[in-house]
Amino acid sequence: MTFTEQWFDTPSQTALAGLVAKVKDIDGMIVEIGAWEGRSTIAMANAAYPRKVHTVDTWAGSPGEISSELAAERDVYATWQQNVKDGTRGNVKAHRMGWREFLPTVNEPIALAFIDAEHSYIEVRDNVSALLPMMAPGGIICGDDVHHPPVQQALEEVLDIRKVYLSATLWIYRVPGSLDAMHDDNCSIPSDINEHLPMLSTIASNAHHVVELGARSGLSTVAWLHGLRVTQGRLTSVDLDPPPDIGEHANWTHIQGDDTDPDVLAQVDECDVLFVDTSHHYEHTRWELDNWGRKVRPGGVIVCHDTELERPWDPPCPETDPDFPVASAIDEFCAANGLKWINVPGCWGLGIIEMR
Repeated sequence: MTFTEQWFDTPSQTALAGLVAKVKDIDGMIVEIGAWEGRSTIAMANAAYPRKVHTVDTWAGSPGEISSELAAERDVYATWQQNVKDGTRGNVKAHRMGWREFLPTVNEPIALAFIDAEHSYIEVRDNVSALLPMMAPGGIICGDDVHHPPVQQALEEVLDIRKVYLSATLWIYRVPGSLDAMHDDNCSIPSDINEHLPMLSTIASNAHHVVELGARSGLSTVAWLHGLRVTQGRLTSVDLDPPPDIGEHANWTHIQGDDTDPDVLAQVDECDVLFVDTSHHYEHTRWELDNWGRKVRPGGVIVCHDTELERPWDPPCPETDPDFPVASAIDEFCAANGLKWINVPGCWGLGIIEMR
């Protein structure tokens, strides 16, 4: 096989093949937009086999980029054809056109779409926007060159950036799908809480009402909903931001507001589980424990994330806060109420208080 440019290196190929494997049980097309000499094509095709990969490219390069100059000097398409012939088992179909011409011809859902064509803000924005309504539930949109500012700008405008994660040079977004698929992904993808998500689901499986203070990108939200299916219970989330992009769920209520607002506090009834994952500042956490903690039924639990975080940085904690402000707030709350707590290490720590 011939690869003239050293584009799309081995870690990126491995990451892309792994994404293809993640959609093996999702019906729909696997689409590659931008292939050049075929490194990404081969990685996708071999991971997808026997499913077909639809590769879309003009093989003329991108306007204003070095690829257009290189394509004018040699037959990149012929090189791609030979590489694909030598490197795959024939499960690739070429569509020699731009994505704007190709997508209107698609009449079935797309399970995975990989974008590595023109990296301008407008092209990436329009491409992702066009693909989103065509994706199968649980499908994956991903692309290369996440380090390019125009790519970042487009993603921030079109997607819930809290749900975009990175691997090698790839950006990755999974369309909301089943709770099982989302939960499995969230548990396996490294984050500041992924190691604790199975435990959250297990705790929820014994609860009828969970209250979540701080939903952020929805990782914990999905875990709570995943576990609540056992009891057909409900989840109430409170966050300053809009609800995370995890789809609609009949047993989930998201309240956008400040959890220290008495009107917000009054909207929520008693619960079996209280989860605290907000500012992580000492005074705020202590207030949450004192006021929201009253809503936890006897025998219930309070769960606090980031007990092993020494100095919160987003937002920065006040200079007057003690080190490990969440753990310090829990210590004082438990001492004042005759309670005990345990710390589960990893992913910045998880504190669990058993209420009496």
